[in-house]
Amino acid sequence: MPSPDSSSQPRAIAEIASYHAHIYFDPAATRDIAQRLRLWIGERFLVRLGQWHEAKVGPHDQAMFQVSFAGSQFAALMPWLMLNHGGLSILIHPNTTNPKRDHLVDPVWIGAPLPIHGDILPEEEEAEDALEPNTAPHLPA
Repeated sequence: MPSPDSSSQPRAIAEIASYHAHIYFDPAATRDIAQRLRLWIGERFLVRLGQWHEAKVGPHDQAMFQVSFAGSQFAALMPWLMLNHGGLSILIHPNTTNPKRDHLVDPVWIGAPLPIHGDILPEEEEAEDALEPNTAPHLPA
């Protein structure tokens, strides 16, 4: 994979179709914190809350759930998560046409970074648009 600054031109923000936040938890010790955080997100942000994964899924070794969101939510959701993550680790990455780069080179971590198994991620696929929100926010961020 090329280094992040090997291109002679900057990449355009338009490459980003949407974002994912992977919120990691320990099923025995911190699931209640994750559950509360998930509830708070759904009450405040127009997002798609993904399924609970209690065990390894894809490149993620730890239990987690995913939050899919449009770029329009980034400026409010990102700082809100910084202040309210409750000690949980959160990986936030763009969705472009290169999932491997999205997860390994271009993400932002809140809390402690965790291992991501990039060897199973493709370097090329169609970028995922933000999925239809399944929340009904009614509280301010």
